[in-house]
Amino acid sequence: MNNILKAALILLTLVAAFFLIGVLYWLFHCHCGDRFRHGPPGTTQGGEVKSAPLNVATAEPQHPRGKYPPFQMRKDGIPNEDHPRIVPTGTQRGTLAPSAQGSKLLKIEKNKQALGGAGDPVVVVQYNPQGTSANVGGTPPDPNAARNGNVIMLSYNTRVMLSTNGGTSYTELDPTTIFPSGPTKDSAGNLLDNGLCCDQIIRYVPGIDRFIWLMQFCGSGTSGCLSGVDKERVASASTQDIVNGAGATGWTYWDLTSATFNLGNTTMDYPDLSVGDNFLYFSADAVSQGLLVVRIPLNQIRDSQTINMGYTSPSDGTATDGSTAYGSHISQNAGDTVFWAGSPKNNQIRVFSMTESSNQYSSRDIDIDSWPNSAITLNAPDGVDNFSSGWPGNAITGATRRTSTEVWFAWNASSNANFKNAHVEVVEINTSNFTKIAQWQIWNDSYAFVDPYLATNGNGEVGISLAWGAASTNYMSNAVGILGDFIVWYPELSTASPVASQIRLGDYFSVSRNPGNPLLYDASGYAVLKQPAPATGWYFDPYYIQFGRDSVANGGSSGIH
Repeated sequence: MNNILKAALILLTLVAAFFLIGVLYWLFHCHCGDRFRHGPPGTTQGGEVKSAPLNVATAEPQHPRGKYPPFQMRKDGIPNEDHPRIVPTGTQRGTLAPSAQGSKLLKIEKNKQALGGAGDPVVVVQYNPQGTSANVGGTPPDPNAARNGNVIMLSYNTRVMLSTNGGTSYTELDPTTIFPSGPTKDSAGNLLDNGLCCDQIIRYVPGIDRFIWLMQFCGSGTSGCLSGVDKERVASASTQDIVNGAGATGWTYWDLTSATFNLGNTTMDYPDLSVGDNFLYFSADAVSQGLLVVRIPLNQIRDSQTINMGYTSPSDGTATDGSTAYGSHISQNAGDTVFWAGSPKNNQIRVFSMTESSNQYSSRDIDIDSWPNSAITLNAPDGVDNFSSGWPGNAITGATRRTSTEVWFAWNASSNANFKNAHVEVVEINTSNFTKIAQWQIWNDSYAFVDPYLATNGNGEVGISLAWGAASTNYMSNAVGILGDFIVWYPELSTASPVASQIRLGDYFSVSRNPGNPLLYDASGYAVLKQPAPATGWYFDPYYIQFGRDSVANGGSSGIH
């Protein structure tokens, strides 16, 4: 080959190489790169992954020693009141307008199809209002419920209603007579807590046949229950132990203190529980700092052993700290990974994750459409603002894994020029690449919707329990439904507003997958009712409710499709 031909081939090779480089640059930095970096149109790629190692802690098992004298919760006139985190306003993205049809609100009757429902609407399988038999102390009642077979536990503030006959009858349990619940001190006489407070959570764990009963204690400080150090108690008992002892025997418990998680003089508040494949997940706000998330091996709970926990840092000044997730809840139906989220700005969501096979947790920032983040007001027909406390603000209280590659989040958003009332924002996230699948709202021009809680059934349908009301016509009440129907259903209407130093609509409404029939949901709610004449005033009526599709509840298949 002569020199001229060699030179021509070298030149041609260089031209081809530069052309290829140019094409690649154009694809990734001009037009088509977005498709590769951000996925399909309408999605947003998760940002840089930030990770941090889990901290470790242990707690020893304890057992009740007979019946204890009743303990009265601390009452010093100082409300157990936290303040929500204010979400900053980011650059507007989107229209700040509804992106889905409005949700209807319908009354539901036990085992009956309500007019206006879908072809396979939601029906209530069981509805057990407790009425005045429930000794509800404090505002709000914060109900939670769990069920296995004929055993139902419905908690509210510092009491539990227990049924061992499928809801035919209930017996009230006082946890202070089952567990030691008064203030505790260290060896030097310093207070470690001020006794049982509130915020009970109930879960049933099918894999180990245990009911988990979580109780929050008052802080040791002088500025109310949210000052000083405190503890959260996690108690466990099998279904048969509860039946045998009517709830009073067979329990093992672990006390998780502020010192357990190296929180110094900080109180824990607003707890939540979730069940994964191999771990129980516990979360709580480290007051004024951020969200603490803890995982506890289920086999150690089952065997009443010392529990070896991994936990996050509530606030460490990095992108993995929990300050943006203050007031948020952890995802239900966790499987092999638990998720939680917060809002760095009103156009972004920070998604946290903790995988069972790893000793680290991570976070990613994902751009979403802007949502209205002004103050929320929920005036009732009597003029009382049922959201005057502001809590939980815009914290992401609804979270559930819909499938192995999807997690859904929901939170409160305010009214604006396009939404006449407060509403709920919903975001669906693809967890295989951390992209936004969809974003939409639960809204209505006539009603306000707030305080969502989510769970997934065996068909991958997301159930919800939330609050609703209308200033001119309806007091704040509870409703349940299945997302995607654009209908929520209420079993009972409130007829009054709770009157207290701070009007608290409610910090909790619960919903979970029923273990016996995974297509049904177990949920809790409450109504505020006027006392029947000639009495005056009002009372809370907490209730257990089971709901699902009409085809399942009334003879349809109970298998997983």
